[in-house]
Amino acid sequence: MGRVKHPGPGFLPFGLAICLIILSLVLIIKSWKGDVSLGPFWPQRSWLRPLLGVAFLIFFALVVQWVGFLITTFVFLIIWMGVIERIRWRTIVSISVGTTVALYLIFRLFLEVPLPMGFFKW
Repeated sequence: MGRVKHPGPGFLPFGLAICLIILSLVLIIKSWKGDVSLGPFWPQRSWLRPLLGVAFLIFFALVVQWVGFLITTFVFLIIWMGVIERIRWRTIVSISVGTTVALYLIFRLFLEVPLPMGFFKW
């Protein structure tokens, strides 16, 4: 696990597990006291948007190697903001272009991380 000054690979999962245990204990104690109101976990059809979000993320992960980072990220952001967030198209296109370019500059040029280029092998 390592130490606080020199964390190892198990440090973050261990810390997250401790936080999860503490929050679970707080929820259990609150439910024993009767402070938690019981209602439906997913009221009406509110489960649809998170399900679409997970489906879009899985689609992104499956397609990014084949199509390439630039096109996949651009299309993913357009679909995400158009279907899930439902904002104006002008805003969607400008945010998608800006985010795709910014991510490319950060990862490819500054951090020199090889990004999947797909069928654009330049």
